[in-house]
Amino acid sequence: MSDLSSPAFAPRHGAPESTPAIPSELDLLRATINQVDYGLVALDADTGTVLFANAAGRAALQADPSGAPHCDTGLRLAHDRVIASRPSQAAQLTSVLQRTKSGLRGLLCLGQGPQPFTVAVVPLPAAASGNSVPTAVGADGVATPAHTALLVFAKQRLCDDSTVTLFARERGLTSAEGQVLAQVCKGLRPTQIANRHGVQISTVRTQLRSIRLKTCSDTIRDLVHQVSVLPPMARQLSSQSAP
Repeated sequence: MSDLSSPAFAPRHGAPESTPAIPSELDLLRATINQVDYGLVALDADTGTVLFANAAGRAALQADPSGAPHCDTGLRLAHDRVIASRPSQAAQLTSVLQRTKSGLRGLLCLGQGPQPFTVAVVPLPAAASGNSVPTAVGADGVATPAHTALLVFAKQRLCDDSTVTLFARERGLTSAEGQVLAQVCKGLRPTQIANRHGVQISTVRTQLRSIRLKTCSDTIRDLVHQVSVLPPMARQLSSQSAP
């Protein structure tokens, strides 16, 4: 599996030290998709072998030392292949991947609990994959391009803390108002926020009025909508990214 967290601006071999390294298109693509807060994994639709993955995509397939999934996506990585975490769901994964070979999109509803994790499965055109896509050799000895599918993992939270923090800073919210905004976006009611902070409900209502004024929101629903449609930025910048 290609590691897309490799330095995007590494100097080219043989280049003079005084010559600035010019990032290639692939370098820029790697750096770009690592800043997106959606897991993206491109894989061979026939074998499930991972071809590319961004940081969020790798995290969605990781397991912790106890063997439990990093998050219950219903999928995990085994020997560079994406497989269903539960044998009973393996057929569903295979079926959706096979449909992409006919150009059909699909949704995988895996995991456990009242709200199973959903993963979009999208066919990638062979032409868009270039020469980096592996080939399969048929019985006649002729090599044919492999079918490639893209797994798009859902955001784990509607309003990510880091995005809410950036939004609050850009709109001029105070630290206390930023905390109230984050908790409203998590579904807490004013009374719950007041109890959590040990303040009067009137204080929270005053803060909410100020937040709505600064964000030009008529209602709390409008406010939450503003935050929920913010660009899906990754929670943390990679170590190779500029601050």
